[in-house]
Amino acid sequence: MNDTTANPNRSDQSVSVRLFGAFRQFDSDSAVRVTVPEDARAADLRRALQAHYADNDNALALLAASALATDRKVLDEEDALPPGEPLSILPPVCGG
Repeated sequence: MNDTTANPNRSDQSVSVRLFGAFRQFDSDSAVRVTVPEDARAADLRRALQAHYADNDNALALLAASALATDRKVLDEEDALPPGEPLSILPPVCGG
């Protein structure tokens, strides 16, 4: 069972996530702040972003197809969020 809400001793942290590409149309700022557990993984960040965009079906669809990353690597869902590193949402890119 992976229910992090059951632990009353758990701490949360607020993290900033930079927005790129099509995500910039959903917020007036270049980043959003969301709350995740102190020991959060990328999957926790994705869930926090889903809650942030809960009333925007277009943003949710784009988030489902997007990667989460630091400046050094694209994060797998089970990767821990590295403390102090900038986080980003990387939407799919196409070109011609």
